[in-house]
Formats: sequence, structure tokens, C-alpha cells
Amino acid sequence: EKRELVSRAFTHSSSDFPKILENNSRKAMLRGYDEAEEVFQRFTRTGNLSDFKEHSRVGMGVFDSLDEVKEGGEYKHGTVGERAESIKLATYGKLFSITRQAIINDDLTAFTEIPRKMGRAAARTVGDLVFEIITSNPTMSDGTALFHADHKNLAGSGAAPTAATVGAGRTAMRTQKDGKATLNISPAFFLVPAALEDTARVLMVSETDPSKTNS
Repeated sequence: EKRELVSRAFTHSSSDFPKILENNSRKAMLRGYDEAEEVFQRFTRTGNLSDFKEHSRVGMGVFDSLDEVKEGGEYKHGTVGERAESIKLATYGKLFSITRQAIINDDLTAFTEIPRKMGRAAARTVGDLVFEIITSNPTMSDGTALFHADHKNLAGSGAAPTAATVGAGRTAMRTQKDGKATLNISPAFFLVPAALEDTARVLMVSETDPSKTNS
């Protein structure tokens, strides 16, 4: 409601929004496009931090495979490793203020869209931070980049998505090891730039190799 918005901080004046606040009975709001839904929530999860100090996200490795114990034989000790990555809380924000007169003169109720647009900006910011981690390939706690041959999660040479390259990626995930244990990771997400979306979609739903002339 306008009266609720009026109670907020005031900075922007009528001169900042000449079209919205002009005296013209025939004006109307443009039908615009909403921003696309963010997708980072599908492959990330939300955590909690109690302060702004550096914290760790820790995990344990797999346990050794079991050995056969003969009758009267001795049980041997197994081992399990651990891993950790650092994480730190940060604050992001931006203010938007407007004058009381501008809100009251807003006969299009255009300014009621501002809270929704600010919410979208917040979600977009988090999404940008998530994908920045993926595209910047940061150094992990072991001193090696996130995507690296030593981590067995990087192709020897880059190539466009095809049945062969997607299959190679799936095979690499399936055969990934932690010590002697094969993790058999099942891929669940295929992240591609917008320019390759159609190619990726075809590869995901096609029962045959679309690159073959007799598919």
C-alpha cells in the first residue's frame, strides 16, 4: 500500500521518474519480461554460520573394503580420511529510497514493484556468486584447482557436447575413486551456456546418437 511505502526512507524525487509521474491519463505500464528463475538452488544447499569468522565444511572419506576373516583369524583395523574446505559469511545489499510525494503521485502503482524487483536482485546476486565459483575454477584446500586432472574431474582436452564427450564425462564420474573405493557417482545435472542449451537437450533425450546420419 502507498501509505506503507511512504513510511520508508525518502531520497529519490519526482524528477528521477519523469515518465512514471508525468500527468498523462493515457500512460500505461509496459508489459515486460520477468527474469528467469534461478537454477542454483537445484544443485546447492543452504547452510548456517553464526558469525563472520572463517569456518570449515568438513567431510569424511570412505571406509576401507572389508577383509575376509578366516576361522579363528584376526580382524584388522581399517582407516578413513577426512577433507575440509573453508567458508566465510559476507553481507550484500543496496538501498533504494524515494520521496513521499513521488509515491503518492504514482497513479500506476509502479513503485509497488520495487520490493519484488529487489527480491529478484537478491536471488540473482546469490546465483552469480555460485556460478562465479564454477567458472573461476578456484584453488581448493589441497592447493589444486577445483577442476583439475589430479582431481580426475577435468577432460584432457575440451570439446563441444556430443554423445561421445558426454559419455566420457559420465564414465569419469562413475569410475571416480576415493582410495580403492569406486564411488559410482550418478550425474544429475548438465550445466551448459545458453548457446548450447538445445544441443544439450537433444543429447539428454535422444535414444540414438544425433550426430549419425542414420540415427
